[in-house]
Amino acid sequence: MASDSSQPCYEFGPFRVDARNHLLLREGQPVPLSPKAFEVLLVLLEHRGRVLEKDELIERLWPDSVVEEANLTVNISALRKALGESRNHPQYIVTVPGRGYRFAAEVKEVSEPTTELVVQQRASASLVIEEEESESSAADFTQESAAARRGGASSDSVAQSWSGRIKRHKLGVGLALVALMAVAGVSFAYLHRRPALTEKDTVLLADFENQTGDVIFDGTLKQALAVQLEQSPFLNIFPDERVRETLRLMKRPADERVTSAVAREVCQRQNLKAMLSGSIASLGHDYVLTLEAINSQTGDVIAREQVEAGSKEQVLRALGQAATKLREKLGESLHLIQQFDVPIAQATTSSLEALKAYSLGYEQNLKGKYLEAIPFYKRAIELDPNFVLAYSTLSGAYSNTLQLELAAECAEKAYQLRERVSERERLSVSGRYYLSGTQDMDKAMEVFEVWKRTYPRSFTPVNNLAFAYLTTGQYGQAIEEAREAIQLNPTPSQPYANLGRALVRLDRYTEAQEVFERALARNIGSSAMHSDLYALAFIRGDATGMKKQLDWWTGRPNEYAALEVQGDTAAFQGRWRQAREFARRALDLEQHRGLKEIASISVTWGALKEALLGQCQSVPKETSEGLAIERNVRSLRASARALAICGEASQAQALAEELARRSPKDTVIQAIWLPVIRAAVETQRGNPAAAIQSLQATSRYEAAAEFWPASLRGQAYLRLRAGREAMAEFQKILDHRGQDPLSPLYPLAHLELARAAALAGDVAQSRKAYEDFLALWKDADPELPILIEAKKEYERLK
Repeated sequence: MASDSSQPCYEFGPFRVDARNHLLLREGQPVPLSPKAFEVLLVLLEHRGRVLEKDELIERLWPDSVVEEANLTVNISALRKALGESRNHPQYIVTVPGRGYRFAAEVKEVSEPTTELVVQQRASASLVIEEEESESSAADFTQESAAARRGGASSDSVAQSWSGRIKRHKLGVGLALVALMAVAGVSFAYLHRRPALTEKDTVLLADFENQTGDVIFDGTLKQALAVQLEQSPFLNIFPDERVRETLRLMKRPADERVTSAVAREVCQRQNLKAMLSGSIASLGHDYVLTLEAINSQTGDVIAREQVEAGSKEQVLRALGQAATKLREKLGESLHLIQQFDVPIAQATTSSLEALKAYSLGYEQNLKGKYLEAIPFYKRAIELDPNFVLAYSTLSGAYSNTLQLELAAECAEKAYQLRERVSERERLSVSGRYYLSGTQDMDKAMEVFEVWKRTYPRSFTPVNNLAFAYLTTGQYGQAIEEAREAIQLNPTPSQPYANLGRALVRLDRYTEAQEVFERALARNIGSSAMHSDLYALAFIRGDATGMKKQLDWWTGRPNEYAALEVQGDTAAFQGRWRQAREFARRALDLEQHRGLKEIASISVTWGALKEALLGQCQSVPKETSEGLAIERNVRSLRASARALAICGEASQAQALAEELARRSPKDTVIQAIWLPVIRAAVETQRGNPAAAIQSLQATSRYEAAAEFWPASLRGQAYLRLRAGREAMAEFQKILDHRGQDPLSPLYPLAHLELARAAALAGDVAQSRKAYEDFLALWKDADPELPILIEAKKEYERLK
C-alpha cells in the first residue's frame, strides 16, 4: 500500500503515529486512543514547538460546533494518559498557564506507513517458519539415506521407507492442520466475540428488590454491590448524584427508590446502554440472590447470575461471588478481574448492620447533609472498628463541615487499615490521608494522578486535584481540573465550588458568578458556594444579593456561617463592636451544636481580627479562651498571628513551635503560616530585614496566603524606610482582592500604601490612598486608634 505523502508518520520517544491509518503505537504495540484525542495529537505534532492557544485548538478541532473549553481539557487529559505522563511532569505536552499547550519533545517525520511494516514483518516471520520446516524435512531424508547405506539396505527399501514416512507425515500434517484450524476457529470466535459491554458503556445500578421482608437488606446490598463493581476499571457506574438529578427532571422525588422500571426510564433519558438489577429472596434459612444486566433499550437480559447463601451471614460473600461472575459475562477481561477483585467483606465490612448504618449515612451525604450523615458513619464504625470505607467517608463529612482535626484523625485511621480494601479504595484512602491527614499536598496530588490513570473515568481524583491546587494557590491548574471534573460528572456541588472559588481568587468575578448560578440552577448549591456568592455581592456593593445569601443559611444546621461572614464584613469596614457581636452569636450556635473545633476557630479568628484593628488589649485573653476550647491547627495559627501582631512575641513563638510539631508535613503550614508567624514576630521585635528573609519561603504558594506575606513584607519595608518597595507590596494586595475578598488586610493595604507613597514622596498617590481607605471605613467605629491616626495623617498631608 503506497503511503500518502500529505499524511506522514511521526516518531517521538518510544511512540510512532501513523496519521493516515489513525494509529498510535508504543514500541510497535497499538495504544488505544479516541478519534478526537488522536486529532488533538496530530494538531500538536503538526505545530510542535509552538504554543497553540486554547481558542485556536478548539477552532481546529470543532470547526462547526460551539463547545466548552472542558472538551479540550478532557481530550488533553486522555492523550496524556495514553502517553504515560502527567501535567506536573510533562515529557511531551506542556501546559502554558492561561494560554494553551505546546508539544515539547523532539519529533522525527518518516514516510513509510506503519501497516506495511507490520505486514512485512508478519510475512517474513511466516517465510522463515516455512523454510525451517523444509530444511528439517531435507535433513531427515539425508540422515535416513545415509543410515540405509551404512546398514546395507537397498535404495528400494530406503525409498519405500521414506514413502511411508511421507504418507504418515502428510497425514500428521493434515490432522495437525485440522486441529490448528479448530483451535484457531475457537480462538477467533473468543477473541472476536461481541462483548455484552465495552469500556465506553455506562451502567446504572438499580435498587435491590428485597423480597425477604428483612429491612437489614434495604439499601445495604446495593451499597455493597456498588463498592464491589466500582473497583473495576472496566465498568463505569452511573453516579447516584446524576440519578437523583434525572429523577428531578422526570418530576419524581430525588430520593425515590430506583426500581427496575424507573432505572430503565433513567437509562433511556441518559442514553445508557444497560442497567444492573438485583434481588434477594428467602428460601427457608437460605437466601437466593439474583443479578441481571438488562439492555435498557430492548429490555433483554444481557447477562444473569444467581447464587445461594446458606445464612444471613453468608449473603455478602455470595453477592461478591455473583458480582465477579457477572463482570466476566459483561465482557471484562480475566486479567482485570483477577487484579481488581477484593471480596465485599474485605472491601467494606462483614457486618450487615454496619453496612446498613453506612448506607443510611450515604443517603444523607447524597443530599449534601454532611452533619446529619456523621452519626450514621460513627455508628457503622462502632459496629465494625475495622470498617475502612466508613472511616474514610466520615473524614470527608468532617472535612465538608470544616471539622478538620476530626477529618485528619479519621483519615489517618483509614490509612492504617488501607491494605484491607480494594485498589480503588486504597487510592481513595491514601489520597484523603495526604489531603486531610498530613496535608502533604504534593503527595496527595501524586496519588490522585495515579488514581486518574488507573480509573480514567473516575470523577473523584480529578475533583480532589482541583481542591489540592486551589489550596496551594495554583488557580489555573485548579480551574482546569475542576472543569474536567464537571465534564465527568456535572451533578456534585464540589467541582463548581472549586471552579468558582479559583475564578474568584483570580479576580474573574463574572465567570465565577456564572459558575455558581449554573450550579444553583441544578439545585446543587453548597455552603462554600454561598459564602463566595456573598463575597461577590459585597464586592459589587449589592446589599440585596448579600441578604439573599444570608437567607439561605436560615434554619440550617450551619446557620452560624451566616453570622461569621457578617462578622468578617463588619471587621472589613472597621465596625469592631459589631464584629464582636456577630462572633459572640456564632459561638453560641457552635457550642450549642457541640462543634468544638469550629468554636475554637471562631474565638481565635475573632482575636486575630481585633489585633488587625488595633484592639490588642483583649487578644491574650481571647486566644487563651479559644485554645482552651480546642487546640487545633487553625486555632493555633490564628492565635500565633494575633499574639505576634500585638507584640506578644514569646507566646507567638511558642505556638508556632507547637504548630510545627503537630504538622511536620503540612504543605500550607510549613510553606506559608510558619514563615508568616516568624515574620510577624521579627517585625514586632524590630528586625524588618529578618522578617523579609523569613517570607522568602512563601513565594511558591503566596497566592494562597490571604495577603499576609505581602502585608508583612510591606510593613518591613516601611520600617526600613524603603517607600517604593513597600508601595509595590501593598499594591499586590489591592490588585488581587479576590484572593481574600473579606480580609481586613485589604482596606488596611490602602492605608499602608498611603504611608508608603508619602515616604516615597508621591503626595498625589498618598492622598488618593488615604481617601480610598477612609471611604471603605466611613462607617467604622470612630474611637478606633487606627482610624484616628489615619485621619490625622491625611490632614497633615493636605
